[in-house]
Amino acid sequence: MLVIAGMMSVSLAETTNLKKVFNDAKVAYAAQDYEKAAEGFRKVLKYQPGYIYARKYLNQAEAKIKSGVKPTVSLESKLAQLKISVEFSETDLGSVMTYLSQKSSEISGGKVVANFIYKGSSEDKTSKLVTLKLGNVPLTEVIRYVGQLTATKFKYEEFAIVGTPSATIIRQEAQLKAIEGQKSAETAKLKFDAPSKDPFKK
Repeated sequence: MLVIAGMMSVSLAETTNLKKVFNDAKVAYAAQDYEKAAEGFRKVLKYQPGYIYARKYLNQAEAKIKSGVKPTVSLESKLAQLKISVEFSETDLGSVMTYLSQKSSEISGGKVVANFIYKGSSEDKTSKLVTLKLGNVPLTEVIRYVGQLTATKFKYEEFAIVGTPSATIIRQEAQLKAIEGQKSAETAKLKFDAPSKDPFKK
């Protein structure tokens, strides 16, 4: 019984490890690092040859490699490759963004920097507080949680991450709808006021 239990625990550990390999390979694929992705999927298939998702991903990665097209890696994909551990306790949003920017540069050796542009007020940056503890997760996951905790929408652009308070987005959307409604009303009025064509006039 002890031998069987030992075998089961090893099998479970191997399965857990393969899941991590598969997930890391998917992250590499999303970051367009197809060589690294293919290596991970091959490792999974070595132990789980019938895993169809790994097979599909591997085929796609190999096709990308054969195409010879140099991938354009987005800032989000680059940051997703950086693993980080954080522990914030009632830390203001401005300090959090500064910390993440510094850590991204440190971890990547200066190759990738999470430059933040915040479209809220200075008061928002100091009044919105973050309490968060995460271990060894992609930096993009930290940014996602920070956005949820501070009601901030983070959008990845080519060279920066733009943060906009959700309240500002809601206000902008409401203003846009009001403008569109006004335009529709004006268009309808013009059509109503336009002289109608006399069907009996020759």
